[in-house]
Amino acid sequence: MRFRLTSGLSIRYRTRGAGQLVVLLHPVGLRSEFWDPVIAELEGSFRLIAPDTRGHGGSDVSGQPFTLDDLASDVIELLRAVGGGPAVLVGCSMGGMIAQGVALQAPDITAGLVIANTTHTRTDQGRAVMEQRAVEAAKGMPAVLQTTLSRWFNDEVQRSQPDIVAHARAWLLEADPIVHSWSWRAIRDLSYGDRLKDVRVPALAISGTDDQSAAPSAVEAMSKVFPDGTYREMTGVGHLAPLEQPARFAALLREFIGGLPDAR
Repeated sequence: MRFRLTSGLSIRYRTRGAGQLVVLLHPVGLRSEFWDPVIAELEGSFRLIAPDTRGHGGSDVSGQPFTLDDLASDVIELLRAVGGGPAVLVGCSMGGMIAQGVALQAPDITAGLVIANTTHTRTDQGRAVMEQRAVEAAKGMPAVLQTTLSRWFNDEVQRSQPDIVAHARAWLLEADPIVHSWSWRAIRDLSYGDRLKDVRVPALAISGTDDQSAAPSAVEAMSKVFPDGTYREMTGVGHLAPLEQPARFAALLREFIGGLPDAR
């Protein structure tokens, strides 16, 4: 399905199931299909909406760079039009950053927050790394393909789960390199920091113990900023926890959503 934003951009999204609204936000360079294994676990219990982030998958490419707040605003506009109730926002990597932005901008449509494999702030060193990734991405997706896959998947996963690695490879190669570069600059400027103390709904932060991009210690530190934050680790899992271990990830979502005050 598609939804046209007031900006004129068209956002592609997919929806399954019925019940408590859950919005699934994918990592940089990927698309809503990233969530398909989790959707298969949950579509009998919840209403799931999985959009393609601006410039990703089947969504329109904007004519200029964007910020994380811009991407959050796209999600808010989509949910106000088609959501039908407060949503549990679930995001992995860049999707987790977008989820934070939605919760801060639109608390009225936020029932809960699940943030996986990401954090909430950036050091000077981290900003320099993100800027370098933006520079490399602008050279074309093949230039960043192998370093990205190696950062996302350890050797064991590449050997034992070649199908998910192949999906990620294909999605990355189909991505627009300019959008990919702009996305890294948006990620570079991540700065929600202590503002998360204003998020009053329950929040769950999930890390993978083998994550090379978002250290478990940083994810745990983020969880402590939320007034009602909890932290869970997925042992032996890397940066794309929902793709590597969808059943385990879905079980954490079920537990979290089941414990919400307004769970239905």
